[in-house]
Amino acid sequence: MGKNIFVKSIFMGAALLALFSSCKSAQQADEVAQEILPLDEPIVTYVNTAVNKADGKISTILLFGAIKEVVAIHPISRVRYNLSESDYKYDSETTELKISLPKAVPYKESELAFHIVGEAVYPGVFVLAGIDSSCGDPGVCFEGNVSEPGKDYDYDKASARITSLVPLNVDKDSFEICWATKNGEVTFSNNTQKHKEAYAKFYNDWSRKVHMRGE
Repeated sequence: MGKNIFVKSIFMGAALLALFSSCKSAQQADEVAQEILPLDEPIVTYVNTAVNKADGKISTILLFGAIKEVVAIHPISRVRYNLSESDYKYDSETTELKISLPKAVPYKESELAFHIVGEAVYPGVFVLAGIDSSCGDPGVCFEGNVSEPGKDYDYDKASARITSLVPLNVDKDSFEICWATKNGEVTFSNNTQKHKEAYAKFYNDWSRKVHMRGE
């Protein structure tokens, strides 16, 4: 396995907890992928998430071209339940993972966390779960630089979908995306430490604009 990378997660109660990791895989990503990664083999990434408090759904946020494994985990007992392909369905338009828990799992979806392993599309694509568009557009920052819509990424407001227009390997490259929900503000990010001060300023500036709208 590659190096484990912590990805920023829950902020002000909006539910998202994510971890990324990478390793080599021989299987190619399916037709959902934007293009082939500039590597001999595709990256395999994992995201740990839970039911999103803003919309009541389980979403990966990051778009996967293929799902390899889903594990339900009880966060207190740490008991793990490996789900079969018949137990879930992935929506590549919304990144929602619809789950039908087996009878052997004695918990509700809202009581569990989910470990989702798959092949992330390249360049990166994100669907911002639970976004409250009345609070304004999301903030996007790649490699410590505030990114520009139409130049660095495309943002489709109707679907809350961000598509990178520049090379963005979500396992290795640095990025941070912020958006507002009715439960608070969410940040989804990776490898931000090397641009720590730049991301802090980026987030503070974006958050100030959200609150100054007075909505």
